[in-house]
Amino acid sequence: MSYDPKDPSLAFTLPFQLTKKLHRETPAELSPEDPKNSTAGKIIVITGGGSGIGAAAAKVWVRAGAEGVVIAGRRNDVLERTLVELEALGGGRTKVLAVQTDISKESDTSNLFEQVKKTFGRPADVVLANAAYCGPLLKPHQESTEQWWSRFETNVLGLHNVAVSFIKSQPNPDEPTGTIISVNSAMGGVVHSGTSAYSISKLASQRYIEYLNFEYPTLRVFSLLPGLVATDMVAPQFLYLSKDGVGQVGALASYLASPRADYLRGSMTSINWDIHEMEDHKEEIGEGALKISWLPVLPVSGGHGF
Repeated sequence: MSYDPKDPSLAFTLPFQLTKKLHRETPAELSPEDPKNSTAGKIIVITGGGSGIGAAAAKVWVRAGAEGVVIAGRRNDVLERTLVELEALGGGRTKVLAVQTDISKESDTSNLFEQVKKTFGRPADVVLANAAYCGPLLKPHQESTEQWWSRFETNVLGLHNVAVSFIKSQPNPDEPTGTIISVNSAMGGVVHSGTSAYSISKLASQRYIEYLNFEYPTLRVFSLLPGLVATDMVAPQFLYLSKDGVGQVGALASYLASPRADYLRGSMTSINWDIHEMEDHKEEIGEGALKISWLPVLPVSGGHGF
């Protein structure tokens, strides 16, 4: 889409925009109705799948013909409502499962992937690690240490529990297969008052994804920026910026789960970026252009000082 760089709703989008073309709705080439984007034969597990982006992603995968869609979350009543919607949408073509899960507890994530194997007879193919916690916008002294740290329990420990439980659910955990997609946040790349715990935890989760990619070369791992979507998680003061489509994450996750996206393994991508432009630069991306990097300063490490 063409856009006005002075558009105030793009204030938190343009600083992170990689491609010339910007998408705020699912582009036609990623439409779940397009046969080339079929998810037939795949089982996906979506944490935070009862509402918001997670529920919308589940609907995308059902529309694209997935074999199974598993939604996980803490609130059982929310999961059950979404389960009914997904079953109606799938019309019996996609098997849907809801598993109440607190991702900060390893016992819960282990149970989640055990339920997947019991239901489908095999491990999941794709995990969309979408569950996250932002919390109120407060400076560190304005909340308890426990509340500040709670973001890490969901955004870092929770991601670790989900990833490790998925790996352990496979026949050979030493050489796991399948795809893990972590829904990250552009807040991991900025310093903004009131978001210290959330921003730092999201930065840490990006590095965690890079470690998974490095230590498990047989596993396909990605980090995804979800844009700004008007969900319950968005603080009121950011709602005027939240103009991205709620289904974009699910559509991009479908792309990342396909071999076409192998050049992005271990890297970060965004629902706002144009797929064709990125594919034109596969070589640079494959060399680590979209991973965390340290700028060398000292001459001994190749730097030139300040």
